[in-house]
Amino acid sequence: MSFEKKIVIFDLGGVILDIHVERTFGALVALGIDSAVLSEDNSPFNAMMQRFDCGEISCEEFYDYIASLLPLWAHDIPAEELRERIHEVWNMMLGSYDRDKLHRIEELRNRGHRVVLLSNTNEGHWNEIERRLYFAIGAHLDDCFDALYLSYRMNMRKPGKEILLELLKSEGAHPDECIFFDDSKENCDAARSLGIEAVLVERNSLWTDFFMND
Repeated sequence: MSFEKKIVIFDLGGVILDIHVERTFGALVALGIDSAVLSEDNSPFNAMMQRFDCGEISCEEFYDYIASLLPLWAHDIPAEELRERIHEVWNMMLGSYDRDKLHRIEELRNRGHRVVLLSNTNEGHWNEIERRLYFAIGAHLDDCFDALYLSYRMNMRKPGKEILLELLKSEGAHPDECIFFDDSKENCDAARSLGIEAVLVERNSLWTDFFMND
């Protein structure tokens, strides 16, 4: 079957870049943060992560918030050293890029599809995300995609429909011209509610077989 969608929208974490949230959460617990604080969907920690993804708070503010959750002994560590340690722990969830996925994205673009990235991400992760790609293939994400739609720059995030509508507006696209790949059911459901075909992929899986007959 020929693949005819004009615009292919990819999530980043768990789809293009492997992600391991449990590594960061495990390290935060090891530093003394109560695991319940991290695991509850409606917790203040989750709310702060969402604000960070939306660019409402800075790296410094987010890392200071994490520091405020640490036990008293942690505050004996010099502030700059503690912030650097938190930064390292925050980036522990970022994995590696699969070259097969990047190659498939390049093929899609070469065949005339417009390929864009739609990611919930934050300032704390972005430089490391870019560094890992440059280490892998000597390129930046701007080189691999026709456009980048990033939550922390747009001040909105998935599964909110606003970010999807803004993408459609910027691309001058009708929903039925697009297909969206994401590892979150909520995000896929939001896209489908707007008429965008969505493919729910297993986190960190190799989804390239979807295009096998393209």
